Parts: sequence; C-alpha cells; structure tokens
Amino acid sequence: MRRRGPRWLLAALTVVAAALLAACASTPPQLTPELVARIGYQSLGPEMKLSDQMLTVWVPAPAPPADGVPPLSPEAFAALVAASSPMVSDLALVMARGANEPVNLAVGGPDSALAAQILLRAFRALQVPVPYLRIAFVGRPVDVSELAATAAMKRAALRFEMAPM
Repeated sequence: MRRRGPRWLLAALTVVAAALLAACASTPPQLTPELVARIGYQSLGPEMKLSDQMLTVWVPAPAPPADGVPPLSPEAFAALVAASSPMVSDLALVMARGANEPVNLAVGGPDSALAAQILLRAFRALQVPVPYLRIAFVGRPVDVSELAATAAMKRAALRFEMAPM
C-alpha cells in the first residue's frame, strides 16, 4: 500500500479552506441590535469621552400590510408606518437633550428606510438646534441624503455606516 504524500494533504486543505471562505463570504452577518451598537461605537467611540454613553435605537421591522390593502412602494410604506410610530416622539425627547449635553446614538434596524423615516420625523419634531447630538446611522446609502441634510439643519453630527447586506 502506497502512502499519500504532502501534496494530497495540501490539496485537501486548500479545497476545505476555499469552501469555508465561500460560505463566510456568501452570508453576511444579520443586522441585530448588538451589531448596530458595535458599529455605532466603532464610528463614534473614538471621539467619546469616558463619561459619555452610547444609546442604541433599534427600529424593528414593520408588520406586513393587511390583506386587501393596495401595495405601496417600500419608501411610501416606511413613511406610512413611521407617521404612526410612537418611537418618533420618544426618540425626539432623547435627541432634544443634545441641545445641552452630549448624546450619542447608534440607530438602525432591519428596514433601513423605516429607521431613516423615524429618525427624520424625530429630527423634524425638534424645536431647537442640537449641537451635542451625534448619530451613527446604520443603513443603506439610499436612505441617508435627506437625513443628512436635516441633521445639518439641526446642527447635529450624522455619520453613515453601511449595514451588512
């Protein structure tokens, strides 16, 4: 019986390594509240003071529309859901503290358009500038342009971080 040489072992290890890399590359991490917090801290953390805290705002996915409801575009559906969300007023109260004290938020959720709409409506509810508010928005690039303009008008710092796809 003939023994297989190191070439066979090297070839087998190469195939296994390639399979593992392909499996890792094909399945990006699922966006979770913990991942949003980690991404937010990576974005804002280096500039935070030791006494500063990071708050994570997780925007859960909306319930699907009821049967018989005419279909809406994803953007229109997100705007409709955000219009009736109690998260808007709660988030605006937290954000308003950024007028006088440092507030660091990591905001994201499985539906980037909905998270952006809720954050946008909370910004619009603010009556004063919030120069001490810093937000790391974890989402899709298409959802950030209007949000960035609104944050700039309120003198808040907004950083966009790409959500894993």
